Amino acid sequence: MRSFAVGGLRVHVFGGWGEIGGNQLLLEAGGEAILLDFGRPFGRWNQYFAEFLAPRSALGLRDLLALGLLPRLRGLYRDGPDDTLFPTALERRLLDGAPDAGHIRGLLLSHAHLDHSGAIAYLRADLPIYATPETAVILKAMQDTASAGLDGESAYLNRRRTNDEGVLKADHRAPYFRRPYRCLGGLPQGFHQLSPAKNKGLEGHPWEAVDLPFRVGGFRARAFPVDHSVPGAAAFAVETEEGLVVYTGDLRFHGREGGRTEAFLQALEGEPVFLLIVEGTRLGRPGGARTEEEVKEALHAAIRKHPGAPVAVDFAPRNVERLESCLAVARDLGRELVVTPKDAYLLWALSEVDPRYEAARRGVRVLRETRAQTQGWEERLWERGDLQGVTIEEVAKDPGSFLLAFGFYEINRLLDLRLHAGPKPEGLYIFSNSYWADDEQILDLRILMRWLSELNFRLLPESLRALPADPMEVDNPYHTSGHAPEEDLAGLVRRLRPRHLLPVHTEHPERWKELLRGEKIRILL
Repeated sequence: MRSFAVGGLRVHVFGGWGEIGGNQLLLEAGGEAILLDFGRPFGRWNQYFAEFLAPRSALGLRDLLALGLLPRLRGLYRDGPDDTLFPTALERRLLDGAPDAGHIRGLLLSHAHLDHSGAIAYLRADLPIYATPETAVILKAMQDTASAGLDGESAYLNRRRTNDEGVLKADHRAPYFRRPYRCLGGLPQGFHQLSPAKNKGLEGHPWEAVDLPFRVGGFRARAFPVDHSVPGAAAFAVETEEGLVVYTGDLRFHGREGGRTEAFLQALEGEPVFLLIVEGTRLGRPGGARTEEEVKEALHAAIRKHPGAPVAVDFAPRNVERLESCLAVARDLGRELVVTPKDAYLLWALSEVDPRYEAARRGVRVLRETRAQTQGWEERLWERGDLQGVTIEEVAKDPGSFLLAFGFYEINRLLDLRLHAGPKPEGLYIFSNSYWADDEQILDLRILMRWLSELNFRLLPESLRALPADPMEVDNPYHTSGHAPEEDLAGLVRRLRPRHLLPVHTEHPERWKELLRGEKIRILL
């Protein structure tokens, strides 16, 4: 954790300092405070937890507070008479002497990636969350379709109470309790009011539409749409008594919505920016960035060479821009894009905010499988009656007519495909995802390649077969970063010309000294 005092302004960086992601920032001014993102610090998290070693949700916040994975602040976390994450006095003692968080007026949430939103579950249930409607419905769709427990409760929560044994137990009879989202610029049509369960309601704080600019306690703030690899990303400008504080969240210029980032800069150019809190994911990494159009062309070229063959493309679950690229490629090559029900559910959620996603929702085929038990969210999805379903058996009859949006966790569907269609012709598996080269991902890739060998699928790009230990060794024409390269970031800072710059979301904050040499900008390190 790092704290900075700049005039009458204080900024506490609980997560995101010297690390990529995990942003948890507290901005204090004039006796009030706001949070800027509240994500999961995956790097530090993975130093303590693994697949079968997770925080003990029955003990509330014990593990996370004791290990320093959440800020030590009294009054910030769930602790009411009908819902608490403090089952015993031991958890409360972990906050002895900690500052009081009663002056925090709300959370400004930049986007729906878990390294920015993945710790919301622990926050007190009445804390207002200011986000774009796209971000809000994405988080709800993620929670609806996941089997997550306590740590996934970002949109609504299961009330937890202490039982006779002194541990927490979820009250599964009570309705889900909704968090108070303040949707910047408008509300979704009705998706936010749907319970994901068959026999359990959804109540609590209503979601409200908030006009721009908006107020959070004594702060006046503006939100600006920016380009990122998930819909609904936003940057914020907050007026304080010291001057304007700008928080970029995560952004880029090279995606299809790069004009949004440019518009954000143009709106603030010329305004006196007192403090700029800027991401720097790609600082210290040479090179520019492919455009999404270039990625689409590379996908088109690779798939075109394999007429009649089964083809799967692996991309991040909420990278809707990549899904739209795959849909366009499939149509051009006489194929139909097949997505999972979770993908279709996300498109439904987004289409209630922005009609542009309706075309994608109606244009895909949705994988239909027989299940022993169907969840409530999936029943509602199919009850709409306007989905184009398809089974693996149907795909197997003519695999060259389909493009499968399947990733690592759908690999066994390719086994079903082979059992129905036979081992030939050779299939193509295109890794259109980010490559981090951490131990977990390399293990997943080893497993993936074993499957692909068994199923007669070829992996692209071929350089991944060597499992490079350095992500920079991988030149993947089928993927582009969700983050601006350092040259673009330096240009952003020079255009905004802040008096002070606070680097977050980077492993190389000191790199700013080199990039801004000669500029009259104080870099907080």
